[in-house]
Amino acid sequence: MSAFPVSLTTPLPIPSTNPDGTRTAVVAALARRLTASAMLALQVPGGLATAGVNGRYFLARCGGQNAADHWQDWQIYLRRPLFGVRRQPGLTKEAGDRWELHVPLTADLGYAWLLQQPVGQTINLLGPFGQGFALQPHNRNLLLLADAARAPLLFALIDSMLDQRGRVTLLVRGSTDAIAALTLHLPRPVEVRQATTAAMWGEQVNELVPWADQICLALPHDALPGVATWIRQRRFRVDASFAQVLVEADLVCGVGACLACVVPVREGSLTRACIHGPVMDLMAVVGA
Repeated sequence: MSAFPVSLTTPLPIPSTNPDGTRTAVVAALARRLTASAMLALQVPGGLATAGVNGRYFLARCGGQNAADHWQDWQIYLRRPLFGVRRQPGLTKEAGDRWELHVPLTADLGYAWLLQQPVGQTINLLGPFGQGFALQPHNRNLLLLADAARAPLLFALIDSMLDQRGRVTLLVRGSTDAIAALTLHLPRPVEVRQATTAAMWGEQVNELVPWADQICLALPHDALPGVATWIRQRRFRVDASFAQVLVEADLVCGVGACLACVVPVREGSLTRACIHGPVMDLMAVVGA
């Protein structure tokens, strides 16, 4: 397991939970850029991981970290979702826990602002929110399916499965360079496979589905029906939550009030991904 970078500079501010329910987090290390995404280490108040890390998210205020800025900086006004990648428990309650959070590499101004923050900068967070991935304790063979940009969203599952003496295979769609950058952050026991073409992807998914006790996915929505079809063809039956997917949605408020996160599910229904997800049963998302 890769260790978090440690700053040897002056002591960092103390993370805290504020009277208004928000969290004050502290940048613990400069953002680590991969080929297709980045990871940001924040020190957050302890005790926030009782429901797990992977698949759950914070909403980060980007810019306007103090009262004066609130009246001057209106360019970046929506909070951005930051998904948990890994968590390192703190040595003391006051120091909190260190979370490594996934930051997409896009043209978005909010994410760009986050990636520029120095060690010691405070970040205002809401959360964590959502329903994350749930590994069954009796499972031993975990298959992870992702593209290079989203693969870090599944990293905490790797740690959990290895802790219960299981085996993990990570199949990644993407370029050789992007996948090589990911492997530097993975434990050695993980089997990493790559698919650089659609044909390679389909061939390897079909090979690995019968082996898996559980499958977890972080893929664009248009890739999900194909995976669901291969699972149905290769399994005698598909139990609930055998295949879990991190659904892509606009996560704005975290409590289902704004309805920006509504996504279609089986039989034409709609659901709010921010509270009933964002991790959901694959078959419920793509339908029968």
